[in-house]
Amino acid sequence: MVGILGAALYTPVFTAGVSGVITLSITVVCYAAPTSWKVPPWAVVIGAALVGWIVL
Repeated sequence: MVGILGAALYTPVFTAGVSGVITLSITVVCYAAPTSWKVPPWAVVIGAALVGWIVL
C-alpha cells in the first residue's frame, strides 16, 4: 500500500512539479520543515506558495 502511494506521488507530482534545482530545493526544504524543524503543515503550504510565487 505504501508503495502505491509513493508511486502515485512520484509520477504525477514529482515528475511534473520538480523541473530544476530551484524547485528541488523548495521540495527538500518543504519536506524537512515539518519532519525536522516541527513547522506546522499549514505554514509549510503557505510558505511554499509564497516562495514559489516570488521565485517562479
